[in-house]
Amino acid sequence: MLELAESKVYQFDEFRLDGKNRRLFRRESNELVPLTPKALELLIVLVQNYGRIVSKDELLETIWGDSIVEESNLSQTIFVLRKALGENTKEPRFILTVPNRGYQFIALVREIGGTEDKILEEEFLTDAQNTAVDRTKTLDRKPQTAKPAWLLVPFVLLVLFGGYWFYPTAKSVTVREVKSIAVLPFEDLSAEQTEKYLGVSLADALANKFSGLKQITVRPTRAVLKYVESGEDSQKIGRALQVDAVLDGRIQRDGDRVRVSVQLVRTSDNTTIWSKNFDDDFTNFFAVQDSISRQVVQSLALQMDEAEREKFNRRGTENALAYEEYLRGRYFWNKRSADNLQKAIENFNRAVTLDPNFAQAHAALAETYVIYNFYATTIDREAFPKARVAATRALEIDNQLAEAHAALGLVKSQYDFDWDGAEKLYLRAIELNPNYPTARQWYGEFLAFRNRTDESLTQMNRAIQLDPTSLSTNTAPALPYLISGQFEKALEVTDKVLEMDAGFAIALHYKARALFRMGRHEESFEIYRKAASNGSAFFKADLGSFYARAGHDAEARKILAELSETAKVQHVSPYHFAILHNALNDRETAFDYLRKAVAEHDAFVITLPVSANFENLRDDPRFIEILQRANLSDNNKQ
Repeated sequence: MLELAESKVYQFDEFRLDGKNRRLFRRESNELVPLTPKALELLIVLVQNYGRIVSKDELLETIWGDSIVEESNLSQTIFVLRKALGENTKEPRFILTVPNRGYQFIALVREIGGTEDKILEEEFLTDAQNTAVDRTKTLDRKPQTAKPAWLLVPFVLLVLFGGYWFYPTAKSVTVREVKSIAVLPFEDLSAEQTEKYLGVSLADALANKFSGLKQITVRPTRAVLKYVESGEDSQKIGRALQVDAVLDGRIQRDGDRVRVSVQLVRTSDNTTIWSKNFDDDFTNFFAVQDSISRQVVQSLALQMDEAEREKFNRRGTENALAYEEYLRGRYFWNKRSADNLQKAIENFNRAVTLDPNFAQAHAALAETYVIYNFYATTIDREAFPKARVAATRALEIDNQLAEAHAALGLVKSQYDFDWDGAEKLYLRAIELNPNYPTARQWYGEFLAFRNRTDESLTQMNRAIQLDPTSLSTNTAPALPYLISGQFEKALEVTDKVLEMDAGFAIALHYKARALFRMGRHEESFEIYRKAASNGSAFFKADLGSFYARAGHDAEARKILAELSETAKVQHVSPYHFAILHNALNDRETAFDYLRKAVAEHDAFVITLPVSANFENLRDDPRFIEILQRANLSDNNKQ
């Protein structure tokens, strides 16, 4: 068994470890790093055995002694320790995991002893297994002569002052400044790696719980998905997401058991505000989620009114199998592709079959259907009717679900052409959850199409505050700027987004439109060709209309022929054909397609009053009649 010496003080990198008093500090700020007693003991053992691979058995025996504990206790303590040190597990600076062996402390350690420092420098003789270590230590000891007692007074004062300066008392974690958090996807440690959906879905479920609280802003799951298995430390991710704190952890499912290790970390200084382990039956997974969410609320001293508390405590279902299907569905929903959305639909349908009164599953099904055609290569003309059924059922069970109100709002506006009804639903969604960025973005787009530019920008800017790293949210303000003729501002918006992702299609689309309206046609064509490369029929049709309006009829007709061929095997929106035929001066055919678009409840109809593609038709009686059919005659202006 290793010996745990306690009288030493060590320095490594930006940290100072007081072995005697069991405290870890940041050297520059002299700030105490909160750690559990076991984590501190583990750190001391690893530091004292710097350079040597310490086996798991040695660590378990030294730290836990005769206590009966599992290896998972050691793994969890290592996890907590790494997080406190800001460790990137893929590029470790401090603790190296040696598979099937143990752990090795790899940072340079300086042992502070009396008036001199002992540098514990190691010569690593690394072979294929990286196991051989040659450790040498040197420390010269000089004989000390006796000194008069009065000469010791300044020294004692210096020691006392130094003790106060270098070893301050523990500081309580201040949480008043924590106004925003991100729930990171939990690291999946399942043996077979078959439960990856759990880490993302648990984060998504917790984020949804917190999103209904007025005192705190929570980043949506789609904002954190790129950090799945990224290996980046939570503090760095938190800063990138512009939040005050992050909640992260690990999850492991073993048969009917599930283990969760979680911690809440303050971004500004990497301080752990709260951490805990959970080990329960998967059938009791609800209780694990409830416990995590409650303790986060308590640790942040958040206050809830009666309505918030009732919503916060609501589970939605007690059927574990239905909830598991729902979690799987949310995992696929967040991945946002046609194939994954189809999988999400299947999971949500199974969830509501298992529990027909599972309101959140019905709402999630509605959310999936309303965005499905945006990502699909083959249009599902029943998507909006299916979304209406699901959202209506969700609200029959629970009329407090903001997601269901927002999804139904999209159905009302883009399928029913019921503009007043849509606006009421969007406002109700925002009232129920003011921190729901999707509802604000959808409502902002609705207002843009209704020519209410200032109101539109207010909603979109609030959506950006709630989800500052989202490409879609950050791109959205370009729409009202384009509609209102503020092309330079539209370019500012799109250029900022394209710095984040040079291939983001919607930003390329808006930038190309702005450039074309400014007369910079060749630049516009180049950018729009890049946007249309993703196969979108809408982008192709829009590019073709640009060609035609710039006098390149041959290019426009080539695109028209391509879409006509596509229409033989799958549905292509009549709106797309109307754009092309109008640009090619075939107005009669364009009107026929527009009438068909209205009859089919085509989602693009909402753009007719403000679309630059139909500026030349504004005063045509046939166009006005089409607007009347779509209940848009009151908005027939640019």
